[in-house]
Amino acid sequence: MPDRNDAMKEALVNAIYKEIGASNFYRNIGGSITNSGGKKIFLSLSDDEQGHREKLESWYKKLFNEKFIPSPSKIRESEIRGIAVGEVAGALAALDIAIEAEGNANDFYQKEADKAVEKDLKSLFLSLAEEELGHYNLLLAEKNSLIDSFYWFDMDSTTFMED
Repeated sequence: MPDRNDAMKEALVNAIYKEIGASNFYRNIGGSITNSGGKKIFLSLSDDEQGHREKLESWYKKLFNEKFIPSPSKIRESEIRGIAVGEVAGALAALDIAIEAEGNANDFYQKEADKAVEKDLKSLFLSLAEEELGHYNLLLAEKNSLIDSFYWFDMDSTTFMED
């Protein structure tokens, strides 16, 4: 049975790779979006995830007295690929993936906070869970805004005026 330090180390390593993957995904999407508002949101999310990574790596160093060195192959495994943005369907698919990823990240950090013994680490995980929930809500609002914009274009507006 792994000891508490091994479990904590595994949690931090998993979290760091999740943040690397999320940051890279958001940066790639942000780089391919032409809409300035969408670009700004995704690039800002990338920066947020990079900040999460830095916090986690700082804890890794503090707890295990070693610098975290990411493996290029594990980084590739952590990245979300296969989404090309350019059409509305691509943007919606990217938002759906991001929304799901942020929900999963919130769940992950909540569970890790429940398992954390170190008070400050527990606080970090709860803080990250809250930030991921904020990202989830932001992305959901963006998706709803995008869908609503296209909903109006698809409506046959004459039916409202005929009555």
